[in-house]
Parts: sequence; C-alpha cells; structure tokens
Amino acid sequence: MGNYFDFQSKQSEQVTVNIHPEADFREILQTLESIHFPDFVTNAENIKYAVLELISNSLRAHRERKVDKQVIAVFRAADTKVEIEVKDFGGGFDPERLPYPLEAPAETIDLTSDAFEEYQEKHRYLRFGMGLLVTKKTFSFFQVIFFDEEEQPVQWGEREVIGTVIRVSTNG
Repeated sequence: MGNYFDFQSKQSEQVTVNIHPEADFREILQTLESIHFPDFVTNAENIKYAVLELISNSLRAHRERKVDKQVIAVFRAADTKVEIEVKDFGGGFDPERLPYPLEAPAETIDLTSDAFEEYQEKHRYLRFGMGLLVTKKTFSFFQVIFFDEEEQPVQWGEREVIGTVIRVSTNG
C-alpha cells in the first residue's frame, strides 16, 4: 500500500505547494487535481475541495490586504492519515464574526440558522461562511492558529495578528 503522494512524477510523504496571491484559480485547481493521495485515502476529492476552500479564503485575505507573500499548503502522509496545513499572511479573521462558534463540532452547526443568513446578507452573498465549516466536516482534526510578526502563536485580540495556520488531519 502506497503511503505517499504522487505529484509531478515524484513520490513523497510530503508535498508543499506555494501559491502566489494573484495566481489564476484554474492553475490552483489544476495543481490540486494533480496531487494523487496515498492509497489509504478514500475521500481525496472531498479533501481537495476543503483545502481549495481554505486556500481561496487565504488568497482573498491576501488580495484584500494587498499582501504579496505566498500562501503555503503542505500535505503530509503519516502512517494511515493525511495531515494538511494551510498558512497565510492575510491578517487572520475574528472568530466572533463567524455565523457559528469556531470550536463547535461540525455536526451541531445549523446551516439554516438566522446567523448564517445574517452573515451572508452582511457580506452581500459574496461570503457564505462555509469554507471552515466544510473543512471541519471533512477532517477529524481541525485547528486554527493565529500568529504575530515573529510567526509566534497568538490569541485573537491579544496583539496584532499577521496570519493564520489551519491544521487538519484525517483519522489515523
């Protein structure tokens, strides 16, 4: 059983993808599609969709704040699980502004709630609050870490947030 990714004619336990904030969406999609997951992964398409949501959120933050650094997505195969990390320098986001508590289990979040409707209206239906939720539903482990200018972890509101790392993994 292959415990590695196939990417660009190479086999590796780790794949790192650097994405420029002005990258064309089709290129990003094509890159993600060209990553072939280890044999033990049964839901690769769902994983890629969730990661694409995270990358899209990160790129939007970079573009809105005119950040010229790359968004970094790292895929790792470890034993029988996949770990993925998406890191951006887009200034983070206020978890209190989401239409649900960030720490809430995905299965308890109601997509038809007034909070979701209000969130979508407030953002003129350009944001739906779904990227993180899709990710929470796809992965057994989900963690959001904000970091400061020294790339040290920081709590939201404690001091200036420079970026976000989202770590996820499948069951192992």
